[in-house]
Amino acid sequence: MNGSVIGFVVAGGILFTSFLLDLILCRYSKVEESFPLQATHDIFYHGVGPAINATFYGDTVDLPYDHLQYPGVVPRTFAGPIILAYLCRILLLPCDMLAISVNPMTVQFLARFILMSFNWIGWIRLALAVDRTVGKQPFALPVVTTGSYLLLITACQFHIPFYASRMLPNTFALAVVLQCYASWIQRQVPSAAVLLVFATAVFRCDLLLLLASLGLSWLIQRQLNIEQALKIGIVTGVAALVLTVPMDSILWQRLLWPEGEVFYFNTILGKSKEWGTSPWYWYFLSALPKAMLLTIVLVPLSTVRVMEIVVAWERKIRRPNRSRDGNPNNHDSMTQLLSFSNMVDGTWLPFLLPTLGFVTLYSFLGHKEIRFIFPAIPILNLCAAAGMSRLHRLVFSPLHGKKRDDPTATSNTSSWIAVLGFSVGIACMCLSLCGSLAFVAVSRLNYPGGTALTELVHHIVDVQPFSDTKPATISVHIDVAAAMSGVSLFGQREAQESTAPTIQWEFFKDGYEMDRSVENWSKFSHLLTENPTKMADLGFHVIRKIPGEPSLSFRERRIVTKDVIFVMEKDEWIEDETRPSTS
Repeated sequence: MNGSVIGFVVAGGILFTSFLLDLILCRYSKVEESFPLQATHDIFYHGVGPAINATFYGDTVDLPYDHLQYPGVVPRTFAGPIILAYLCRILLLPCDMLAISVNPMTVQFLARFILMSFNWIGWIRLALAVDRTVGKQPFALPVVTTGSYLLLITACQFHIPFYASRMLPNTFALAVVLQCYASWIQRQVPSAAVLLVFATAVFRCDLLLLLASLGLSWLIQRQLNIEQALKIGIVTGVAALVLTVPMDSILWQRLLWPEGEVFYFNTILGKSKEWGTSPWYWYFLSALPKAMLLTIVLVPLSTVRVMEIVVAWERKIRRPNRSRDGNPNNHDSMTQLLSFSNMVDGTWLPFLLPTLGFVTLYSFLGHKEIRFIFPAIPILNLCAAAGMSRLHRLVFSPLHGKKRDDPTATSNTSSWIAVLGFSVGIACMCLSLCGSLAFVAVSRLNYPGGTALTELVHHIVDVQPFSDTKPATISVHIDVAAAMSGVSLFGQREAQESTAPTIQWEFFKDGYEMDRSVENWSKFSHLLTENPTKMADLGFHVIRKIPGEPSLSFRERRIVTKDVIFVMEKDEWIEDETRPSTS
């Protein structure tokens, strides 16, 4: 096993560790992940049998699916949740056979771990494709290849590792897009087109913009012709709908194509603007720098030979060519050095330009979020890796370190320029990693709803001795703020399984916030709320305060939070529950 292979394995391990640490440190979810997460829960614990019975036999009584009670603004596909749920069932089959109870939050962790693994495999395949094709160098780089740099740069960033295990349609789509890019780089354009069309039809309709940008590039470069493109688009699109629409329709209890409805709602009706708009330049001047951090400065080095020119220029100044009369003759050589063909390397432009075209097309849509341009990050990271590989090559190339009298050798000064450039590149990666760690430290405090539910369970466990002799019902009302910041069906099921069998948990998310009558609130024993003052007037008191809304304070050199979710208990609830029954 040579050094390059070892370096690649280490880089892949570092990326996997980065993904896994984010998964472990930030174990709760937010509202954007709600549907896939709750759907995974329902499919894992209830399967699709109830929905099939309801569809074909009319048995619609008490279908145990969260999405039918809380459908959300637009429907989403069950393709991802079904895959995760049944893979979890397969992996946990030994526990089931041995009658070993598995904590629901462990199931949630496993489902997210599987999704994370799909994305990690996609990055590994992309890096391998780079090293096997375009990224091959004329000589062996010591230890670190372009593909290895791709993995390391990605690991140093925040958003990709953080979202790799998050159950978002964007994350499911990214796992497929990574496979698409790997095929594209290996010149397997038809396969890449099939994968991209499938991801567009099933997971994210907005990938249509990426499909348009890449498709135009493929047509211009004659990697596809119009007949092939139409055939791939129609056949793959129909196949994707045949595979997913029946199951989605059964589970939603109506005929539908989820991404078709999303496209109609967001694009045709223009409803996405209701979630806020950003200026057209936001992706380029804000989102991409946030997503890539300092590694973004390495992207131009993939196409512009800046450092090579600086090193060569310095060498020519210190070791000038001489004319016949013995005078320095550097003018012609400098002109040749600064020619367009020498300054620009077109190796990566066929990949970079369509990606920037995708971001440009997306910039015309008013509502913008960083996760919408996740499909652009792999190629931009690849270009950053190519730039870093150039810096690496200047330092560790065969020309470096030769004897001074060797006419092909660089001077000591030019070597120091190369080392300086390489050091700046490494510093960009290290500083990006430091920033990412700070963001993770902040983000792990961004799920007060999930923490509040866990704290309530701990509180009930502490005061539950009465449950051994008397059944008790714990009725919990979860307000919008708590529901949006970490409360999930997995957490609710964990609450039931963590306490005594005689304790029955009930959870309510209905909008009682607007009705402040004591009668409506008297049926609840506990609240997860952001309004403790108003609830105190209805006979509840605070038992836990959960911090949230974290921010970095450089002046205080710490993470600043404030209490945002309050766990409240009905006054005298303990006394009422522990009072002996008169029956």
